[in-house]
Amino acid sequence: MIEKTVFKNEKEIIMYVKKVYGLDICSVRKIDRGSANIYSLNDDKYILKEFQSKYSKVEIDKEIEVINHLRKFDIKVPEYVKTLNDRYDDVYKDKTIIIQYFIEGYTLNNNEGTYDQTIECADCYGKIVSALKSLPIELPDADLSSWYSQENFALSIKKHEDLLPMLDEKDETDQKIKKDVLDKIEMIKSIRSSTNFEEMGNLTVLNTHGDYNLLQFIYKDGKINSIIDFVSACKMPIVWELIRSYSLIDQDAKDGEFNLDTFVDYVKTFNKYVKLNKYDLKYMSHLYLIQILNSNFGYKQYIYNHENTELLKFGYLRTNICRYLFKNASIISKRLEEEFKK
Repeated sequence: MIEKTVFKNEKEIIMYVKKVYGLDICSVRKIDRGSANIYSLNDDKYILKEFQSKYSKVEIDKEIEVINHLRKFDIKVPEYVKTLNDRYDDVYKDKTIIIQYFIEGYTLNNNEGTYDQTIECADCYGKIVSALKSLPIELPDADLSSWYSQENFALSIKKHEDLLPMLDEKDETDQKIKKDVLDKIEMIKSIRSSTNFEEMGNLTVLNTHGDYNLLQFIYKDGKINSIIDFVSACKMPIVWELIRSYSLIDQDAKDGEFNLDTFVDYVKTFNKYVKLNKYDLKYMSHLYLIQILNSNFGYKQYIYNHENTELLKFGYLRTNICRYLFKNASIISKRLEEEFKK
């Protein structure tokens, strides 16, 4: 949910921007997109972004550092406007504010990417991860090993089981949710007793976007015009974002099943920039399966508020991905291993 803005009205925004940035603003328009309060200034010449209070200035400074570093590699990312104090951000009424130059374009919904757009996604991701190897600051370490600890599996089963008493036996949607939840519980139980988690410690860990997917792209003329939202940038197994980003862009994967030929091309495209090891190829599908199996996102939100139908659809999609990967993770691993021997 978007937090209430700290600005009382448009006049306050105009006065603030003049005082802090030295810019003369004649028009302000609210943009309903994302989880921040976002305003178009001067008919889309600038974008003002007011971050949620959950994001610290340290995190936002990190994002700015990452984006400015990527610009040196000609990667399409936002360009910030500096304050009069020669800074890229400012704190106003306890909220961090940034202003960027407007990026022309449009966004796509999940799984609306053509083959060419899907491969472009992998190409951009490879360039980003490669460029971030020389990032001069240390990014936080997102240790994903907790995802496949026995304790986490037990907690995941419980949080899924806790949803069941809240479902109406006479409601058709609730019964579909019930079936999905029960299926996920059985898959979790099977995965935790049949996977070699020790070998996952050999996955390639590098600096990465942290939330790389179709929703972070602004398109123009069918191609990526900018990649945004690096506030989650961290160090983690890169194959998680690789396979996750594929699953959410390819139009052939809209029902949760991969086009395996396209996915192989996707991984090969990324590998041109950052070389994957044998454990990356073997375990990327298993790692992604574990992560989405353990999450009840979408279902929980809908159960507490039936207006969250879009989140429920996302929950359905992720469960379909779980079913597909549960049956095919080993097949995917074998196919990747064979392709990379050629």
